[in-house]
Amino acid sequence: MNQTMTSLGLLLVRWMTGIIFIVHGAQKFQGLGGTTGFFQSLGLPGFLAPTVAAIELVGGILLVLGLGTRFAGAALTAVMIGVLLTAKFGQGFMAIEFDLIVLFGSLQQLLTGAGAYSVDAVIARKRSGVSNTQTV
Repeated sequence: MNQTMTSLGLLLVRWMTGIIFIVHGAQKFQGLGGTTGFFQSLGLPGFLAPTVAAIELVGGILLVLGLGTRFAGAALTAVMIGVLLTAKFGQGFMAIEFDLIVLFGSLQQLLTGAGAYSVDAVIARKRSGVSNTQTV
């Protein structure tokens, strides 16, 4: 597979994963009282609700931009592991399949980085002196 197709694949997964987190983070903020109550019903401290909402919203934005992608991927991977170990713990595969795909989308960003079509790549090119027509 050529580098262009690999970069395009990374871009599409990064965008969709980012959009999912933006929507879910914004939704948590819109109903923050209910989200806080839900967290507390799981035995989690209430302050984690806005923290998780912020990680999802900001992390999703960072993924869409391809900025700080590995950092955002790490934070979002941690959030999804937390979801699977608390809210979804003990549920069958059909109840967690969406959470798993989002987890692995986040993990992919952590492991691979953003790819050539990203702000991260532009920054790397500028730091290394590589022209904009070359890929990272």
